[in-house]
Amino acid sequence: MFISVPDLMRETRNYFPAAATDGTWTLLSGALSPADSLHVGDWVAVTGSVCNNGVYQLSEGCVIPGATDESWEGRIWLLAPPADFLTLAEEIGLWAKQQGSSAAVKESFGAYSRELATDSQGKPITWQAYFARQLAPWRRMYTEVKL
Repeated sequence: MFISVPDLMRETRNYFPAAATDGTWTLLSGALSPADSLHVGDWVAVTGSVCNNGVYQLSEGCVIPGATDESWEGRIWLLAPPADFLTLAEEIGLWAKQQGSSAAVKESFGAYSRELATDSQGKPITWQAYFARQLAPWRRMYTEVKL
């Protein structure tokens, strides 16, 4: 299972909005325009689009990888997730990858043995439960960014 930064933002309802700009936007071959105040590596939330609403990290040329060509009236939010949040997202991603998507809680074959983290009822634990304490400071009751 892959846990991304947008997954973690959605889970905590915290997108760390720094600024928002309303206007007419165009995506052509993934390049967002106008992109006057945007830079490579910026996190943005696209709202008001028919095909591309979501959270993205801009690549070279203010490109949103995998975006559908489109023009729309809407809002682009500039997001500023802190380094600690991005580090937590990386840690959760590594943990989820290590856990895998197996339904088996315990398995062994010869010298190989593996046991997944389980809850009090013996069921595999979710990343949300395992990292609940670390996620708590980032959680918001309501989100400012409506995605």
